[in-house]
Amino acid sequence: MLVAGSLDARAAERAVWEHSPYRVLATLAVDDHSRPQLDLPTSLSGQIAARVEGSLRPLWDFKIDSPDAGAARRQCFELREIPWDELSADQKANDKLLWLGVRVLPHGYELAAREFDVHMRRWGPVQRRVVQQSSFLAEASFELLQATFSPLAMVEPIEGNDEQVQLVFRGSQLPRPSGEESFVTPGEAYLPLLRRTDRSGKVIEGGILPVPWTYLTATEANDAGWLASVHSGVRRPFGTGKKGLVEQIAVGLRLPPGATPVRFHARTDKSQGLAGYEVFRETPDGGSERVGVTDRNGMIVVPPNGAAVSMLMLRSDGQVLAKVPVASGGSDVQQTPIADNVTRLQAQAEAQVVREELIDLVARRAIVMGRVKAMLKKNRIDDAKELMSELDAMPSPSVFGRTIENAARRIPKSDDASVQKRIDSLFSSTRDMLTKFLNTRPVTELQDQVNEAAKTQPPAAAETTEAPADAAAPTS
Repeated sequence: MLVAGSLDARAAERAVWEHSPYRVLATLAVDDHSRPQLDLPTSLSGQIAARVEGSLRPLWDFKIDSPDAGAARRQCFELREIPWDELSADQKANDKLLWLGVRVLPHGYELAAREFDVHMRRWGPVQRRVVQQSSFLAEASFELLQATFSPLAMVEPIEGNDEQVQLVFRGSQLPRPSGEESFVTPGEAYLPLLRRTDRSGKVIEGGILPVPWTYLTATEANDAGWLASVHSGVRRPFGTGKKGLVEQIAVGLRLPPGATPVRFHARTDKSQGLAGYEVFRETPDGGSERVGVTDRNGMIVVPPNGAAVSMLMLRSDGQVLAKVPVASGGSDVQQTPIADNVTRLQAQAEAQVVREELIDLVARRAIVMGRVKAMLKKNRIDDAKELMSELDAMPSPSVFGRTIENAARRIPKSDDASVQKRIDSLFSSTRDMLTKFLNTRPVTELQDQVNEAAKTQPPAAAETTEAPADAAAPTS
């Protein structure tokens, strides 16, 4: 139970969050070797700063630099992921770092931008634009920075509602020149993360992790912020709220639209791709559509369908192995670990062989029993007895049970508890089939019928070697 003090502290923290601007540091570089343009970096920086001042303050506490040379300039074009330890103290003092590279081409301008979220220590995707006319360059650059910027929101679970959460966006209570939220639109995708800190508020090593197999999509604005739909492969991805030194934060994905490359691999061995698995996608009407089959590396490309997040189902041999959400777009491969490995596949193969043998045995036994019954109806007792001897020669349930146990023993134990549980279930269901379809009672009852028929069978006529009375006497 929450005490009043903790509620007051949480309310105060939320108020600070809602009234805190983003400290944004942008770095701009221009490559105009192919078509030199005098003072373009200075002019462009000024125009971008003016646009931010006019439409994004006070949400953005904005600075923009335009270095002439050095690593900062190179980063505007490389847009590589810089290790945390290589960032300067000045850079770490901000909430958002943005890099914008502008290449002057003979036919226009090529723009590329990328963001690093200092608070969540997360690199966003590279965003690109092409501009034909110089008169549109400043506005296109400003819009690209906006598209690259990923908003942050506290995630607050809604009691009794596992399908939605409340999003409280940073700076949402600051005044807006337009009076509207600048970076949130319905249907956009968000990645929920857990942020663990020490008592001083510093992020602990490895303290930022995604909520497993979960995405959010903004649905509608309300008095507290925005409601968001939960798309998850786990039953309850969120707890009851912030616990101790753990924050639940959602960050906008800002993925460029397009197809999504997805790779399914074994949870216990990332190098082991799951090849030849069927992939289905849920449709808005509650049905499903087949996307395709994973290649030899476990890869499949999921085409866009207009939704920011799709639920995929991975199926093997008619069995659904996993149901996972996939964010649409982006060039990075979405790695999806699945509780599946060689051990489970071996178990499935062994169980399938045993089941096929069992089905064959049940079919052969049914055929022979049918023939025995037919012989009894025709009073061909000896033929029925001969067929019963064929039934007796077939493997008994105890013999076949040992076949199942031997197959199970050939499978090594899996390190993954969920995989081992599935393996045990495979052989358990095979034992259930044995009990259900290879019961000895029908055979015993049929044997009793044959024995009873044999008791009532009339004795066969005795053969004699005596000559008939009217037979002619032999001649000498």
